[in-house]
Amino acid sequence: MEKKKGKVYLVGAGCGEADLITVRGLACLRRCDVVLYDSLTAAQLLEQTPLSCEKINVGKRYAGKAMPQEEINRLLLEKAKEGKVVVRLKGGDPYVFGRGGEEMLALQGEGIACEEIPGITSAIAAPASAGIPVTHRQCSRMVTILTASSVSGEGKQESLTPIDYKALASLEGTLVILMGMHHLKELAGKLMEAGKRGDTPAAVIMDGATDRQRSVRATLETLAEAVEKAGLKPPAVIVIGEVAALSLSAGTAQGELAGLRVAVTGTEGFSARLAEKLKEQGASVIDCSFLRAIPTKERLPELDGYSWLCFTSPNGVAHFFSKLREEKRDLRTLSGMRIAVIGPGTKSRLEEYGFYADAMPSVYDADHLGLLVASLAEKEEKILICRADKGSRELTRNLEQAGISYMDFPLYELKADREKRREAVRNAAEADYLLFGSASGVETFRDGLLEEKTELPERVMIACIGEKCAGKLQEIQLRNPLSGGTLVAEEFTAEGLVRCVINEEKARRTGKDA
Repeated sequence: MEKKKGKVYLVGAGCGEADLITVRGLACLRRCDVVLYDSLTAAQLLEQTPLSCEKINVGKRYAGKAMPQEEINRLLLEKAKEGKVVVRLKGGDPYVFGRGGEEMLALQGEGIACEEIPGITSAIAAPASAGIPVTHRQCSRMVTILTASSVSGEGKQESLTPIDYKALASLEGTLVILMGMHHLKELAGKLMEAGKRGDTPAAVIMDGATDRQRSVRATLETLAEAVEKAGLKPPAVIVIGEVAALSLSAGTAQGELAGLRVAVTGTEGFSARLAEKLKEQGASVIDCSFLRAIPTKERLPELDGYSWLCFTSPNGVAHFFSKLREEKRDLRTLSGMRIAVIGPGTKSRLEEYGFYADAMPSVYDADHLGLLVASLAEKEEKILICRADKGSRELTRNLEQAGISYMDFPLYELKADREKRREAVRNAAEADYLLFGSASGVETFRDGLLEEKTELPERVMIACIGEKCAGKLQEIQLRNPLSGGTLVAEEFTAEGLVRCVINEEKARRTGKDA
């Protein structure tokens, strides 16, 4: 039998938030076997890949590489030759200073089928998100995009790109410079020496098209000083030209949480759902997700001996149906089984697969789920619980006390991505609120703080879901406080957590007005 041929897609993730990717790029992600991704791609996009997808971080940042380009090329070839569908996911556009051309040539040289799918480059998207059009009929009919960083010499030293600055300074229109933050002062100096006016409008946009976006406007002469004073860091885009004086932004965010910075933790799926609810209320969301749901290798048990399926999270639902597909189990094996879910989020995820829950407790926690199932199941019936490997003991204890037989099947395990946790610990310090959805999230975040030998500022308010999560938080607070204050959501859902923060803000405003 002829070996299946693989294919590689060089996909531009776009600049900034996950929803700026193209429809075609997203479709490739949703069916790939392997994804090689960069540091500048939105983490939520990885959530769109199949659960069985192999995820490889080949991220690149200034002054260091997680993986050399030659090794990335080798991996692309290796995975494609295994007959797999491979996505090379890049921030922005693969062919705009993304080395996509090098990867395409390497693949073509080995006869590997490959396709490039464009993305929105930061050179255009970042200025636009700050209200700066790179062209404007009244003042700029052309735009020049360049990188200010290049590697040269045997020692592969990184330095300011050698270019004809006199020719560059004489160009009309807009200059957009990528990867130039480490050379901003030198770059501005060379342009002015070459004849560019010091009073030319200029701007820097950091983390463009994200909720973390910050920008500075100045003149070419004062830009470096203004950026340093504002504390802007890479990744950032530099804009030089008359358009940098324009401000076409839509205005300030609207909603109950407008102006607040809220950090969200948990798995990528949970944090994405929570972030969406927060953004609807005008909050600026800081992604602090660092927990990964890793599927176990254990096969599902034979289902014909069970009367009930029990799910405690949307992750559990997704991993269950993924295992069914991998093991080539027919959905008809679920015929006659009743399904219990812990809450609305899990119920909604189940409905995405065409199934509807038979039971859901009025209080969305493991304790009440166990009590409900125990009251509904007959003594001779057997329950299959599908959840994480270290699930709450309350659920199974209630079944045991009722004399109900069950199997607690570990679908996945939660593991902390240590690199993402380090970043989360740093970013959370900038937040007004830090939100937790599980006790394990609280514990592993605290481990991250200890590892980094740091503490959260006292002004950061912590909010969490459920008594167990609150109990773990209280336990940690007694030993070594995380921050100044804590809140517990009355309803154990993402919506409940958002309402908890809204109510706190209302109470604060009322107190100030009194």
